[in-house]
Amino acid sequence: MSSNNAWYLRCGPEDVGRSAVLVGDRGRVLLAAELLDDAVILNEDRGLTTATGYHQGERITVSAFGMGAPIATVVLHELAGLGVKRFVRLGTVMTVGETTLGELVVAHGAVRGESTSASYLPLAFPAVPDFALTRHLEQAAADSGRPTRSGIYATFDGFYTEMFETGHGTEPVADRYAALAAAGVVAADMETSALLVAARALGVAAGSLCLASVSGVTNEKMPHEERVAAEGALLRAGFAALAASARADEPAATPA
Repeated sequence: MSSNNAWYLRCGPEDVGRSAVLVGDRGRVLLAAELLDDAVILNEDRGLTTATGYHQGERITVSAFGMGAPIATVVLHELAGLGVKRFVRLGTVMTVGETTLGELVVAHGAVRGESTSASYLPLAFPAVPDFALTRHLEQAAADSGRPTRSGIYATFDGFYTEMFETGHGTEPVADRYAALAAAGVVAADMETSALLVAARALGVAAGSLCLASVSGVTNEKMPHEERVAAEGALLRAGFAALAASARADEPAATPA
């Protein structure tokens, strides 16, 4: 990758902020652009829609990756190469255990059930977020007024074989979710563990805050209008956490 231009995102260091939000759905980038100040759409090539704007003075880049760990880590890797220092995944998860639809769920770590993270660090390395950034995510989620939960995610590659019951997996999905819940897992997705591991390998901070939008037991979805409103709250919470994290990282002023 050129040091001046990202291979897939097709933007340069001058186009991005110090902070970034990673989303799956490109529609969330367009919503984010409405919520940010002075937002500019940078690129829509390959569906990797990217925009940069401001929130509480912090310059934030929002980039869509589509679905799955491989492309999500490509986007994180390219943005890190352009100088982004902190990342938050803002997306959706399936409920596990006592998690209920509509909750905002902060990741304290993730089960590495996907394959991409092993290309960055061995499986013995834990998938854990940046703890300081995660504290800001928890505060911002609480401030959103929505019900919140924190805990361990489980991340998988096979949506229809490991996360959504079709009869083609190696074990019933309900049994997998029951075992995960018994071990304290609260949500399932396709990206978080890979992003947390890749971020550690690349020397950048990362956290994950997602909306529980689909039941892992019944596959029930949140009603559309409720989900749209919740996704707006999710984005605002993520922006607030990144802005707070950036302020906390600024060096203290030297007394005169």
